[in-house]
Order: sequence, then C-alpha cells, then structure tokens
Amino acid sequence: MPDWSNRLSSVHALLGERLGVAGPDLREQVRRAGRRLPRRARRDAELLVRAEAMARHPSFARLVDPREVARAERRLSRRLRTIDPRLRRRNRRLNLLATAGLQVLATFALVVTLLAWRGIV
Repeated sequence: MPDWSNRLSSVHALLGERLGVAGPDLREQVRRAGRRLPRRARRDAELLVRAEAMARHPSFARLVDPREVARAERRLSRRLRTIDPRLRRRNRRLNLLATAGLQVLATFALVVTLLAWRGIV
C-alpha cells in the first residue's frame, strides 16, 4: 500500500471517535456511518475505500490517483474534525425527549377528546 496508508488509518480513527462508528476496516465504518455523513463526505469516504481496495492489488494500484486520494482524505478529515460528539449525543437526547413529550401530549389530547365524546367531561 502506498505512503497514504497512515492517512487512511487516521480517517479510520476519526470515524470511530467523532461518529462513534466501529468496524474492522474503513469500508465497514463508512457503510455503518451511512447518512450520518453528508453527501460529499460520503463520496470522499467511498473514494478512499475504493482506493484502499485497489491499492492491495499490484495491477490496480497504479490506477489510483494519489493526488485525488490525498484531496479526498483532507476534505473528509476536515469535515470529521468539525463534528462534536458531545453535541451529537445531547441533540439525540433532546430529540428523544421531544418525541416522548409529543407522544404524551397527543395521548392526553386523545383521552380528553374521548372523554368529551362520551359525555364524561
């Protein structure tokens, strides 16, 4: 594998650290990240996965453009460094609480409507 293998391992570490995505290799991590990555970042990650797979085979390794791989790695790393894992966790909790609150409110409204319809209230 070319000299950018350590850069791919840093992307591998960033995906695990910032998005909380575990996996044995970069391909599995990108698959598990799915829509948590924006479209452009996902495209760059898929380019890195293809380049990593092609670099394992001597005849395909020369087809990999190292400048394009470096550019994709820089863009993806830059994007991943902007993600705050604590903020993601907090937003996930707030979304869960908002959903639960809406369900409680809807259930209460349904019960009041049912009681009014039956003539109890």
